[in-house]
Amino acid sequence: MPKIVDHRQRRAEIADAVLAIVAEGGVSGVTVRDVANRSGWSTGVLSHYVGGRDDLLQLAFRHSFWLSGRRLAAIAEDTGLDPIERLVRILTAHIPLDGQSVAFSRITLFFYAEAASSPEKLGREMINYLASWRSTVEEHVRVALASRDQPTSRAREIGDYLVALIDGYASYAVLGSNLWDTGDPTVPPPVRTWVDSALAMSALDSAHH
Repeated sequence: MPKIVDHRQRRAEIADAVLAIVAEGGVSGVTVRDVANRSGWSTGVLSHYVGGRDDLLQLAFRHSFWLSGRRLAAIAEDTGLDPIERLVRILTAHIPLDGQSVAFSRITLFFYAEAASSPEKLGREMINYLASWRSTVEEHVRVALASRDQPTSRAREIGDYLVALIDGYASYAVLGSNLWDTGDPTVPPPVRTWVDSALAMSALDSAHH
């Protein structure tokens, strides 16, 4: 009986190999041969799934997006967290502090750069990611505000503020710039302080009324 090949699993293994290389040395370190060596599959096997380096990066980005979504879902479903801490952890999950988040930030920044000169390269996956990321943060901002009995009318504005802050910090971190100069790239920035300051916008708005 012929062996049944799990193509979904094989694509995931190839994508994991790409992301491991990206986490260690950046997008420039990705080659078909290195991915073949890292994944344990021959370049011939890889050719059945991707046409070349660009396809490898697209595959890795989609897989990284899925991994990120799974990580956020686990945080969202953790009933032991209060709404504020849940929001803090969701935001912190997008900061490049470990291999998975470093790879995601690097490959995302790569596609941002590609899209700057060729907008069509942004792709549906990136557009979906951006929309989903903003929507997720807004949703949890709304819940966090409600938990403090604060008005939720500015949830979208506050959410966008936090998204811009986190994405900006992640970009600096990927480029090797540590804004707080902690000396340890695995130490997260003061996300809780950022969240408290952002949520205070709604409290001030309420006080003025």
